[in-house]
Amino acid sequence: MNEIKNLLFARKLAPSKQLKIKKYSSKFKIILVSLIVLLVFLIFFGVLPGLKTLAGAKETYQKALGIYTGFQNQDLEEVGQNIDITREKLLLTQKQFNYLKWTKFIPFLGNYYRDAEHLFKAGFSIIDAGDVSVEAIKPYADILGFKGGKIFAEKTAEERVIFVVQTLEKISPQLEEISEKFNQARDEIRAINPNRYPKTFRDMEVREKIVTLQKIVDQLAESLSQAKPALAILPQLLGEPEERHYLLLFQNDAELRPTGGFMTAYAILKVHHGKITPLKSEDIYTLDARFGKRLSPPEPIKKYLPLVYYWHLRDMNLSPDFKASMDVFSDYYFQTAGAEEIDGIIAVDTKLLVELLKVLGPTGVADWGNFSAENDPRCNCPQVVYELERLITKPVGKIREARKAVLGPLMHSILLNMMGSPRKMWPEFFNVSIKAIKEKNLLLYFLDEEAQKAAENFNAAGRIRDYDGDYLHINDCNFAGAKSNMFIKESVEQKIEIAQDGTLVKTLTIDYKNPEPPSDCDLEKGELCLNGPFRKWLRVCVPVGSELIEGSGSQVDMESYEEFGKTVFEGFFGDKYPLRPLGSARVILKYRLPFKVQDEYRLFIQKQPGTYGYEYSIIADGEEVEQFDLVSDKEVRFQL
Repeated sequence: MNEIKNLLFARKLAPSKQLKIKKYSSKFKIILVSLIVLLVFLIFFGVLPGLKTLAGAKETYQKALGIYTGFQNQDLEEVGQNIDITREKLLLTQKQFNYLKWTKFIPFLGNYYRDAEHLFKAGFSIIDAGDVSVEAIKPYADILGFKGGKIFAEKTAEERVIFVVQTLEKISPQLEEISEKFNQARDEIRAINPNRYPKTFRDMEVREKIVTLQKIVDQLAESLSQAKPALAILPQLLGEPEERHYLLLFQNDAELRPTGGFMTAYAILKVHHGKITPLKSEDIYTLDARFGKRLSPPEPIKKYLPLVYYWHLRDMNLSPDFKASMDVFSDYYFQTAGAEEIDGIIAVDTKLLVELLKVLGPTGVADWGNFSAENDPRCNCPQVVYELERLITKPVGKIREARKAVLGPLMHSILLNMMGSPRKMWPEFFNVSIKAIKEKNLLLYFLDEEAQKAAENFNAAGRIRDYDGDYLHINDCNFAGAKSNMFIKESVEQKIEIAQDGTLVKTLTIDYKNPEPPSDCDLEKGELCLNGPFRKWLRVCVPVGSELIEGSGSQVDMESYEEFGKTVFEGFFGDKYPLRPLGSARVILKYRLPFKVQDEYRLFIQKQPGTYGYEYSIIADGEEVEQFDLVSDKEVRFQL
């Protein structure tokens, strides 16, 4: 009955109303059809290509990991095969992605499409760089430990070195091409704005992964740019074609000084065709005796070592900038009676010796005994460190030079053992050397300007570096004489307060702890004084124009001045309140930075040579941003 009523009612409607219903019905059909078409379009040109692109991206990523695995396995053939497969997968993924090109012209979505385009371009550039890298490595495959190398199979160690130094210049064009490819990748990835993405999505970090990718590619591009001039000058530095002479300077990091340690001993090395021959080894005190000048000491020694009346060669590394210190040291060195002509200075510390002995194993030195990296319970430190301290520091009734000339023979034995080692060990020595430069256990100084510039570009010259953001370099100087730095642990906390207008105020807290018991430092009894009271000259380098608000922990009033394009806060503790064994000390500085920040905070922390793994934590507006051990220079970035 209701249906009949409705039908009769519909017939009674005016023709105009019936027409409107038909129009509404037509519009509804058009809208419905349009929505269906749009849905089909989104499925076929949006969802499906998007899913296929995502699946392809995951598969491409897995294949790219195979390249890394190939390098880990030191198999160039595996690396090359995975590069080819990764390129094919990336091309297929890009083809699927092209179906989404229409989103490029839609507001908001277009930004994400363009970001993906940047990633594809960066990916192809990096893959191309990998191809060129494989070709560059092939001639040196076996010396670097890769499988399949045959060039060095029948050659002696000396012939291998000569081959390397004589052919390095041939890879310069390839290195130039690799560097250019990484620069292209860096520019593409820099074009992506991480703030466009959420911090997390489905419990997966998104924004931080983008920032990390940008950092990695930036660092690789920078490292390649640094390596180019270094490789160009390397044959010359290794005595090809003319021999070079270098002063090998041992900096004892157990007694920390501004450039890495107390300058204890030295040796003269001859380098020709890559072969290193020690010519002479002496105690630094013997060199000082030949120097013979009575120079008035600089202000820091007058203030903090008032009983030292003259400035000796052994105390001339007072600048935190290694080049500045060696400029002074080398100038007076050449005024010393019988000084040998040298082309540069190579500074090493105990960490490098330990790392080399870890690879070599125990090494014997004629007339001096055996040295190893094994732990010595007498100091809870590597045996080589204790033996060097015993030979160099412990009072004995012999002439100093007769017992402190150990450096030359020790380095000679290490070098001979390295040259005679099996090929499979050579990559380990290479890695130790690169790590030593990165962690500043090995510093280089050259009299030739071009060579010096190459060392600086490679960040191997210990320079105080420029940086256009926040900057921190903590420089400690042990003015006590004992070897307490062997035991002292240091931790650094940076609390950053960021005002709404971008103003930055930092509170820097430096904690020192000595967890080991004291040594018997009675020199008259001939005891080995390793762990004793610690007297410390402290300098904190921050961005120029920074303003010290307050400071505590220094027994003298903190001073502020400018040096090397930085503002330096200087203090001292140790006379009234020395850091003793089993004790602790704390220094706190609060200062205002000379600039403001808006979207991103950037900080560069420069490590002091001769320091190992100090603990750092960064807290911004009450939230911990990052925590790490400082083993090399480090850049920290985070979005505000």
